[in-house]
Amino acid sequence: MRAGTTITFQPYKMTTNGNAIAERAKSALAKSTKPGTLAGLNSDAVAAILQPYSLAIANALPNGGKPDRIIQSAVFQITSNPALANCTAKSVIGCVLNSSLLGVNPALKQCFFIPYGDQATFQLSYTGLIALARRSGMVLDVYAEVVRRKDRFEVTYGTDRKIIHVPDLSDTGEDFVAAYAVIKYTNGGTEFLVMTADQIEKRRMKSKTQRGAPSGVWLEWKPEMWKKTALRGLLKTAPLSDEQAAAIATDGATLTPDNFQRGEVKAETLTYEEGEAVEVKEAEDLQSIREGVADCSDLDSLERYWKQGADEWAKRSDVIEIFNARKIELSQ
Repeated sequence: MRAGTTITFQPYKMTTNGNAIAERAKSALAKSTKPGTLAGLNSDAVAAILQPYSLAIANALPNGGKPDRIIQSAVFQITSNPALANCTAKSVIGCVLNSSLLGVNPALKQCFFIPYGDQATFQLSYTGLIALARRSGMVLDVYAEVVRRKDRFEVTYGTDRKIIHVPDLSDTGEDFVAAYAVIKYTNGGTEFLVMTADQIEKRRMKSKTQRGAPSGVWLEWKPEMWKKTALRGLLKTAPLSDEQAAAIATDGATLTPDNFQRGEVKAETLTYEEGEAVEVKEAEDLQSIREGVADCSDLDSLERYWKQGADEWAKRSDVIEIFNARKIELSQ
C-alpha cells in the first residue's frame, strides 16, 4: 500500500461520511456532564454516539433486523434512566450490542440494562429467556411458575417424574415457597427443575447487584425473577442451541464493544467467578496493540503498523475500533 493512501478498517468504512459520523459521536460524547458517560445528554446526542455502531448492530441482529429501530429503543432506555446514563458509554453500548445479538428487546422487557456503579450490566428477563428457548426450534412448550404457600404442590422424582401444582386462587400475594420450570421438546421429552425459596435467595445474593434486601428488578419484578432463576437453571443443562448458551453466558455481564467479533461474543473474553457472576476481561494482546497504535505519530506510521498484523487484525472488531479511533485523532 502506498504511503498516504486512505486506510479502510472494517467494521465500518472510514469514508468522508464515516468520518463525519465518528466526529458527531465524539462531539456529542464531549458534551457529557460526566466524562466517558452519557450523563446529561439529550436524545439526539445519545443517538449520535450510538450511530457508529449501526453496522455492528445490523450484523448482530438475527434475520436482518433494522439497526435504527434498535438505536431508537436504546436512546429511550438511556435518556429515561439517569442512573444508566451515568454508566460508562462503552458498557451501555455493550448492552445494546448484546441485546441486538440475542434479538431481545429492552422496550418489551425481554432484557434489562442494569446500572451497577459506573457500569451497565446486561440482564435477561424471564420473557427474554422464554423467547430464546422457543426460537430454538427444539421446544414445543416452555414455562415457569411460582408456588405460593397455600398452593397444593407435589413433586415426584425417580422413574416417573412429575409435578402436581394446584394454585390457591384466593392467594395473590408474593409469599413464595418455590419456583419451577418445565420444557417440553418437539421429540416428546420433558424436563423440569424445582427450586426452593432458599435456593433462589442464595442465587439472588450471589449477584453483584444484590447484597441485601431485594432491589431493582428483584423488587419490582419478583415473580418474573423467581421464574427466570428456575428457568435459567434448567436451560443450563437443556440440549438447546448455541444461542441459549450464549445468552446464559452473558446474562449479568458487563460487556463493551471490545467483546464482540463478527456478530458474536468472543467466549475467550468471559471469565467466571464464584456465584457464576460473569466478568469480562480484555484479550491479553490488546493492551500491547493499543500501546503500539498510540505510538504512531502520523497516518503513515499507523498504516505501517496496521500492515504488520493486518491478516489477523482484520478479523477482530476490538483491534479495528482502536485503529479507527487513532485514525480520527491523527486526521484532525
